[in-house]
Amino acid sequence: MIRFNVFSITWRRFFVLISTALLFGGGIWILNHTPALQGYWNQFYTEADMGKVFCEKTNMDHFIRQPLNTLSNFIYWLTAVVILNRGWKDRTKKTRYNIISANPFYSLTLGGIMLYIFCSSVFFHSSLIHFASELDYSAVYSLSLFPLMYYTHRVLLLRLGIPSNQKHAFSTRTLVVIFSIAYLLLTFFMKQGIRHYVVLGIIATIFVFGIIVERYDRGKTNHYYLVTCILSILFAVMWFGFDNHKVLCDPDSLIQPHSLWHLFSGISTFYFYMYIRSEKNKI
Repeated sequence: MIRFNVFSITWRRFFVLISTALLFGGGIWILNHTPALQGYWNQFYTEADMGKVFCEKTNMDHFIRQPLNTLSNFIYWLTAVVILNRGWKDRTKKTRYNIISANPFYSLTLGGIMLYIFCSSVFFHSSLIHFASELDYSAVYSLSLFPLMYYTHRVLLLRLGIPSNQKHAFSTRTLVVIFSIAYLLLTFFMKQGIRHYVVLGIIATIFVFGIIVERYDRGKTNHYYLVTCILSILFAVMWFGFDNHKVLCDPDSLIQPHSLWHLFSGISTFYFYMYIRSEKNKI
C-alpha cells in the first residue's frame, strides 16, 4: 500500500507554518486598525442582510468584516502549497504508480483550485460584497468538478482497458477542455436555482463513478484516507448547517461554525488527494 507522507514535520517547516499563520492573522489585525481603510467596502454593493448571514459578529465598517472566518481560510492556503509542491516534484520523477503521479497535471490543478478558493473566500469574508460572493461560489464549483474529472478519467481508462499509471496526454487534454467549458457554463451562464441541482447531480455522479472504480479497478488504495475524507466533509456540512441555522452560535466566540466549515472542508480535500494518490495500479 502506498503511503504518501506529505507532512514530515521538521522544525523548519513548523516554524514556517506558525510564522506564516501569525503573519496572516497579524495582517488582518493591522488592516482593521488602519483608520484610512475604515468603511472602505461601503462603496460596493452588498446585500442588505449580509451582515447577519453568518454567526460571527460582523463589523461592516472594518476592512476585514469577519476576521475569524477570514483567518480560517489559512487551511486552504496550506493545502494548496502542499499539493502544488508534490505535483511540481512529480514532473521529474520516473516512478509512475497511478494516474496522479503519472500526470502531475492533477496535483497542479487541485493545488491551483485550493489557492483560488483561498483567495476568493478571503476576499468574500473580508468584504462580504456581492461580487466577492459570486467569486466564492465559482471557486466551490471548480472544486466540485475536480473529483468528477478524476473519476471520469479513471472510468474512461477502465472502459478502454488502459492502465492508469501512464501518461495520458490526449485524454487529459480532452477532459480539461470539457470540464473547463462545464465550469464556465456552471459559473457564468446557469441561473442560481439550477446550479444547486447541477451540483447535486455532480455529487451523485462522483458517488456512482467512485463505486465503479472501487469495484473494478481499486488497485491498492489506502482506505483510511477515504474514510477520513468522508468523515471530514460530513463534519464540514454539519458546521455549515449549524452556522446557517445559528445552532451553537456565539457571535463573540473565537471558534465560529463557519470557520470550522473551512477547517474540515480543507482537511477533507487534502485527504481526498491523499486517497487518490495512494492508489497503486495493479499492472
